[in-house]
Amino acid sequence: MSEVASIVLLSDHLDETVAFYRSLGVPLEEEDHGGGVMHAAGELNGLHLAVLACRGASPSPTWRSGGSTFVGFWVQSLEEVVAALQVTGAEVLAGHERREWGCRVVLLDPDGRAVEINQRDHCPVPA
Repeated sequence: MSEVASIVLLSDHLDETVAFYRSLGVPLEEEDHGGGVMHAAGELNGLHLAVLACRGASPSPTWRSGGSTFVGFWVQSLEEVVAALQVTGAEVLAGHERREWGCRVVLLDPDGRAVEINQRDHCPVPA
C-alpha cells in the first residue's frame, strides 16, 4: 500500500502562490532546513504541502493535457473559498459545476497550475 507523503509546488511567484494557498486554508509557514532555501510548508490532514521558489520556471502545460498535474481540495464553503481566492487575483478556469460528489470550481494559481476546489453535497440534484 502507498500513501501520498507530500506535494511540492515549485513557484516563480513565491509570495503570490503562498497567499493563494493560504486563502484556500492551507496552513503554510516559512521554513528553512539549513540549506538556505526558504520556502513555505504545512501539514494538511497528514499531507506535507510545500511551496518552493524556482526562478525561471517554464509555464505549466495546459489543464488536462499530457504532462499536466492539478491538485484538488475539499472545502467547507465553496463560495467563501472562491471569493477569497479571487481577491488574490486567481483566474477562474472552470466555473461552478455540479458533479457526482457535489460541486467544484477550477482556478489557476499564480504559476498557472489548475487547482480544483470541491464541496461535498453542495449542489443537490433537483427532485
